[in-house]
Amino acid sequence: MSKLIQLYLMVSDLKNSRDFYERVMGLSPKNGGKGTCAYETGSCELKLQVDFDPTALKAFNLDPPRDGNRGDGSVYIVTIDGEIDQIYKRIKDAIKNSDGKLITEPREVPWGESMFLVRDPDGYLIEIRGGR
Repeated sequence: MSKLIQLYLMVSDLKNSRDFYERVMGLSPKNGGKGTCAYETGSCELKLQVDFDPTALKAFNLDPPRDGNRGDGSVYIVTIDGEIDQIYKRIKDAIKNSDGKLITEPREVPWGESMFLVRDPDGYLIEIRGGR
C-alpha cells in the first residue's frame, strides 16, 4: 500500500510561514535548515521550503510557484483534536497578527463533519476539521 509521507510547500517568506504554522496552527518544528523547516504531523511530515532558484526548478522540469494564492484548486486537510468552535476561536485570535486569513466560519458539511477554511500566508487553502 502506498502512503503519503510528506507534504511539501514552497513558501515566499519562511519567517512568515513559520509564524503562521507555529503560532496560529500550533505546530512544533521537527527540524530545519537554511530556507527550510519540517513539522511532524502524525503519519505525514509538513515541509516548508523557501522558493528554489529558477535554475534548480528547471533542472527538474518544474515551474516556479504562481504569484498570489499558490494553493488555488488544492486543499489540504488537517484534523485537530478538540471542539471545532474552540479551535476556530483560538485560530481566529491568533491569525489577527499574521499574514494568514480565515475564509469561513465553522459549519456542518454533508459528509457528517464540522470544518472551516483558512489560507496560509502564501494562499495555500487548509480545511480544518474537529469535533462539535
